[in-house]
Amino acid sequence: TTNLIGNAAHALLEHPAELERVARDPSLVPDLVEEALRFDAPVQVIVREASRDLELHGVRIPKGAPVVPLLGSANRDARRFPDPDAFRIGRDTRGHLGFGFGVHFCLGAALARLEARAALAALVPELSRRVRVGRPVEWIDSFIVRGRRHLELDAA
Repeated sequence: TTNLIGNAAHALLEHPAELERVARDPSLVPDLVEEALRFDAPVQVIVREASRDLELHGVRIPKGAPVVPLLGSANRDARRFPDPDAFRIGRDTRGHLGFGFGVHFCLGAALARLEARAALAALVPELSRRVRVGRPVEWIDSFIVRGRRHLELDAA
C-alpha cells in the first residue's frame, strides 16, 4: 500500500493535468487508485512453477519449471489498454493485474484499495500545492516490488 500511494503521488506530479482533474473532482480518487495500479503497480512480477508440461506460443515449458509473468508489462498491453503509456484517470482499467489474478489474487486487495483511497483523498489537495525537490528518483532495491525510496516535496 505504501508503494501504491507513493507511485500514485509520483504519477500525479508527472501528469499535472490529471492531478488538477482529481483535485477538482475528488470522486475520481477510486479511478486514480485503479489507474495507478495499472500504470505503475507496486508488484511488477510474480514467480510461479508450471504445474504441468505445456507449450505456449511455440515455447515448451516443462512441469516444475519456474515461470515469471511480468504483470507490469501486461498492464501496458496496448491490445487491452489503448495508449497504455499514458496516465489517464477514468480509463477502463478492468482487467489490470495490479493485484495479480485468479487463485493468486492478492488477499489484501480490498484493504489496500481502501487505504490508498483514504490516503490519496487527503494527499491530492496537498500535492496540488507542492513541487518535487531533492534527490533524483531512487528505487527500492527489489526485483519484485516497485517503489521509490523517497519523494521529497516543498511548497510551490
